[in-house]
Amino acid sequence: MFDSGLEENLWNNPALPLLLDRIHHRLDDERLKRAEFRSWLTEDMKAEFINGSIVMHSPAADDHNEVVINLGGMANFYVALKKIGKVRVEKALVGMTRNDYEPDIAFWRKEVADRFEPGMNVYPIPDLIIEVLSPGKKNLERDTQIKFDDYAAHRVPEYWIVDPKKKTVEQYLLSDTLPDRYDLYKKAILTDNIESIVLAGFAIPVRAIFEPDANAEAMQRFLRESR
Repeated sequence: MFDSGLEENLWNNPALPLLLDRIHHRLDDERLKRAEFRSWLTEDMKAEFINGSIVMHSPAADDHNEVVINLGGMANFYVALKKIGKVRVEKALVGMTRNDYEPDIAFWRKEVADRFEPGMNVYPIPDLIIEVLSPGKKNLERDTQIKFDDYAAHRVPEYWIVDPKKKTVEQYLLSDTLPDRYDLYKKAILTDNIESIVLAGFAIPVRAIFEPDANAEAMQRFLRESR
């Protein structure tokens, strides 16, 4: 998130022009590195460009994969039935001002999704992003700090963080008072239901994210309700 206090401190620093010059040079170098990253990235690779560094992702654990398939499948099925946009899972590179991310699950409303082209490989800012936590301190920091702040700064309206170990979902919405920051809207546990604000009507039991039988039942309910 943007720190207004930091801006004030920089403004009062007499060396600010020199500092800005060095920052511009570093950002120019970073843009070249980012362009190179995009040039060699292939659909078989899971990688992101974060704050000037290339982050390569190792294969995900099975509980992570199951959550992505279950939740991404439900979201995609619901969106397709309602014809309200598009969902992409894992391999959609989202280009933000400085960084490139591949969210586990992302949704774009119809007005944006209708502009997608077959050959595109960098996507615009989504309306909903869902990240599924993976083990490791660095993975946790990326999802709960770096991406958390960057998604908010780019006004992604809704952000979910799913924990496969604890079987919880944290649902964040942009703050009413500080629109470049997130407020926790709901922390849902296994026995709860959760409903997206952006993806209107997408209401599911949390169990459906983690348990195959509940997942199948939720999909069948979507189909019944669409008739």
